[in-house]
Amino acid sequence: MISRFGSLPEGWTLTRVAQVAGAEEAVLMPLDTPVLLGDVPVRPSLIIRVGGLCVVRDDDYLVGETDDLGVISCWASYGDDLADVLRGL
Repeated sequence: MISRFGSLPEGWTLTRVAQVAGAEEAVLMPLDTPVLLGDVPVRPSLIIRVGGLCVVRDDDYLVGETDDLGVISCWASYGDDLADVLRGL
């Protein structure tokens, strides 16, 4: 059974995510949160809110923001290395 929140890659904790991103905290968001890349819906396997941004795992990691309606609008794919994505936030 898949968790409602997905799971972090092996070796990762939310504390480590926050440290690498230079943020105070990181939290998992529910996978039923609507996510768009441009106008295309995304079915994420992981959503992490880090500061005011969201890192979304699709085939690669996407980065975006949550709008007033709770939809995460992603603007680009940043590859498949979580550490690289987090350091770029």
